[in-house]
Amino acid sequence: MLIQVGAAETLLDDAIRLAKVAGAADVRVDLQIWPEMVHVWHIFHPELKAARRAIEQGGDYVRTCIREA
Repeated sequence: MLIQVGAAETLLDDAIRLAKVAGAADVRVDLQIWPEMVHVWHIFHPELKAARRAIEQGGDYVRTCIREA
């Protein structure tokens, strides 16, 4: 499970809690907390380099999971 959350995100605490619960249930979790990012910063990809990097990392994560399956 990939969780990308911004450090300025309204749901930051929920994302951290989700990662802990999933990890306790033996789910592989990659929690990424992005500095200064807000809720769904990915939608700003045309203007925001961090959004493009986050989307790329999401794609990398999926490709890795597929290779390992």
